[in-house]
Amino acid sequence: MRVAIIDDELHCIESLEITLVNLFPSIDIVYKSSKVEKAIAELKEKQIDLLFLDIEMPGMSGFQFLENFVDRDFDVIFTTAYSEYAIEAFKTHAISYLLKPIDETELLEAVGHWRKTRDNEEDVDQDISELISHLKREGFMKSKISVPVAGGYRYLEVDNIIYCQSQSNYTNIFLLNGKSLLISKTLKTINELLKPFYFIRVHKSYLINPNFLVQYSRSDGGYVVMKNQTQIPVSKDKREVIINLFKA
Repeated sequence: MRVAIIDDELHCIESLEITLVNLFPSIDIVYKSSKVEKAIAELKEKQIDLLFLDIEMPGMSGFQFLENFVDRDFDVIFTTAYSEYAIEAFKTHAISYLLKPIDETELLEAVGHWRKTRDNEEDVDQDISELISHLKREGFMKSKISVPVAGGYRYLEVDNIIYCQSQSNYTNIFLLNGKSLLISKTLKTINELLKPFYFIRVHKSYLINPNFLVQYSRSDGGYVVMKNQTQIPVSKDKREVIINLFKA
């Protein structure tokens, strides 16, 4: 059994690894990572049978991570700290999951269930799709990213971000409440974090949330007006993208 573990919390990876080795001495843990974006490319180079995947991770949920593996040849057991109500949705849709902190008996049962159903991958994928839709309807999949601030880190709800502006090696993030946050990450890095949420790099210095797009004007070389009335220039190669948004 060739296994990979992806979780943004290192202690969770270490704990699960120890438990797996104790329960399944012949297990081969071929990959583990706490860096979800980096793991996308690296995992594609690995041959695994089973992935233990955290759901709530900064910048990208476990479900969004899986969207990068359209033709995946491995199965998934989710690890989650979701509320008891959300867990009922997992049970309803017959998805294998482990509730943190992970219990040895439940881990044995989850792996046993996987071994019995591993030949029904298409059915499992359909169950996962239905589960995602259910969790979105019930409000359990609130997307957020983790950003560095003075003295530590802070979570930002993606739905509260109107746009981001490059400030040399920093990025100024403008929020729905009228406040802004200057963080020590380049706009390129923030763009990668927000890519799963369909933000658009309309200009080398600007990244916008299309949900807060109000108007597009062709004057002055082309610019968009955001919900907070900020005018943001649109580069020539992105004009068609913006126009198509309004036509959709």
